Amino acid sequence: MSELYDDEEEKELIAEDEFIETEEIILDDPNRPPSDARKRLENLLEEKRLRDELEDFLDY
Repeated sequence: MSELYDDEEEKELIAEDEFIETEEIILDDPNRPPSDARKRLENLLEEKRLRDELEDFLDY
């Protein structure tokens, strides 16, 4: 009887371990190359930041 209980408990643990948050996989994998859309967005944000910095500098 206890053997049956142990099997059920093990099944529950396996079922809980099967769920992996996809956000963690995507964000925490440093070896994954960024997508083209992400690269473009990062470049646009960097350009905007630099333009804002230049405008602030020219205001002085």
